[in-house]
Amino acid sequence: MSVTATISGIDELVASLSAVPSLVTSGVKTTDELNYIKALVWDMGYVHRKINPGPKTLWSVNALGEPKVLTIYAPTGFIRVNRNKYLAILKDEFVKANFAGRPIAEWGMLADKMMRNAASRCATVISAGAPVDKGDLKDSIEAAMPGDSELSGTGYGPYGTMDLDMSGFLEES
Repeated sequence: MSVTATISGIDELVASLSAVPSLVTSGVKTTDELNYIKALVWDMGYVHRKINPGPKTLWSVNALGEPKVLTIYAPTGFIRVNRNKYLAILKDEFVKANFAGRPIAEWGMLADKMMRNAASRCATVISAGAPVDKGDLKDSIEAAMPGDSELSGTGYGPYGTMDLDMSGFLEES
């Protein structure tokens, strides 16, 4: 005995899903090149030719496990050490977006809002943990919102990004 099923509405479903962006990116950046360089050095350290690094620096191991000279204000870095906080923020914003409870036509707007909120919250975490020398690095850290040209690698940042690949989300649901 054979069974035949007819499914209607496939064309409408495909049209709805094609309107959803496949990638929405936000991140964290600095407002100028000098602070971007400081952020990278203070997070990942640098190799110094002297055996004794200096009064405000010391030999330590960076977030990748490499021996480097790091500032005494952030001896283990200050960006990558908070990775679990960034993931928790992203998960929290994803739950708040409630994709399952909203029409597919709204998913693009929800993803954009989710990534804006996550970027702002992560920028706050990074800024709060930034080493303070003159304070200009801390003041220069801000969110890079979806569509920000600096997310494409043309600007001074970001030194960390958060990506939400909506195509993967759609495949899992």
